[in-house]
Amino acid sequence: MYKTKTISALCALLLTSTLSADKVTLSTDHTGDFLIAPLYIAESDVCSKIKVFNTNETSSILAKVVFREHIASHEVDFPIFLSPGDVWTGKVCESKNGVVNLTSTDDSNHPSALKTLEQGQNLNQHSANSNYRNADMAKGYVEIEGKSYTIKEVQKENIDFAKGYIEIYPIAQFYEGSTQKINKNVLVERWNALERGNISLKNLSLHGVDSQSLSGIVSFQTEGQETSSIPMIAFKGAHDKQLTGDAISYNHDADAETLLGLNKKNEILKLLQKGNISFTYDNSGKDQFLNILFPFSHKEKQSRRYKLIIRDLKENKYTMIFSPLPNMEDEISCFSVEDLVRLTRDIVKFKEGMIQIKEIRNNDIVQLGKNKIASILPTLSRIKMIGNKNIIVNTQFVPVK
Repeated sequence: MYKTKTISALCALLLTSTLSADKVTLSTDHTGDFLIAPLYIAESDVCSKIKVFNTNETSSILAKVVFREHIASHEVDFPIFLSPGDVWTGKVCESKNGVVNLTSTDDSNHPSALKTLEQGQNLNQHSANSNYRNADMAKGYVEIEGKSYTIKEVQKENIDFAKGYIEIYPIAQFYEGSTQKINKNVLVERWNALERGNISLKNLSLHGVDSQSLSGIVSFQTEGQETSSIPMIAFKGAHDKQLTGDAISYNHDADAETLLGLNKKNEILKLLQKGNISFTYDNSGKDQFLNILFPFSHKEKQSRRYKLIIRDLKENKYTMIFSPLPNMEDEISCFSVEDLVRLTRDIVKFKEGMIQIKEIRNNDIVQLGKNKIASILPTLSRIKMIGNKNIIVNTQFVPVK
């Protein structure tokens, strides 16, 4: 028999484990139960290849992949069905006529969508058709804030999937007890059963997806050659209960509040509430681009205020408080570092140094509220023209605090 002290210690350990499992944390090993890819690009010569891994070798995972464009997070989402140790892959490119297509030949796609994805799904068109419920698709018009726009105008001005970000929402986990591949039709039937509200399914976890099962990566390519990559940000403890019905439906909009819950969404926002960015630059910022993702904002023409500080190597300092220009109005705000350095009016003195963007606050009721510190995921890319092709030669996360 265990001594009383030992039993108490074990109980305390179990209690601690249970409590910590309920709290959302940022993953340090790139695996988790909710993923965000802070940037993909499908523009000109640059394509993005996306991979989602089920790192669990004995469980199947059902998940939703959500592509969001950079202006106001208009979405295209679809389910994927991952056997133990399985990988889903897709690729986003811009065609010569400016259409942004997602292609995927993966058998982890829903059978009803596979043919379309193999040929290429026009993301702008698909999002415009599905997101605007007051659209007269027969006549080609959409009504936004009391004004009428043609579908082409909406796609050009209000929806732009040439750049964006990706969310991976877990839906269900099934303990297979084996490393063998599961027939994808079986996984699709399980999804359909969950949509019907049936949770009496063999091997189904009713406590959500575990925190070590999902990981992902985005690689940037030119002419099929990978030139840079960045891992997805992973969170642990975000998914702790099984959802069914319309919430997981193929036709239901995907959002964190529905699929994770309001508390989990706010916990993620608090983890990312880091209103200060710092990074170094060289060559007067030429070919360097800062992208700042403001997740879960979902609003057109946002506004934020911040302080910009540029320092050269001798610690000379240029400071300006911007409110709101240069504006951070999109879901992903992109800055040319070279344009920021030009604000100093002395690009020779400021040829190399450090840039800080501090105290980024929301002027709108988005994220955790108006006037609150913004929740951010910033990345820095270096894009060079090599020959006659644009190449992303480096992409990295930017330090925040």
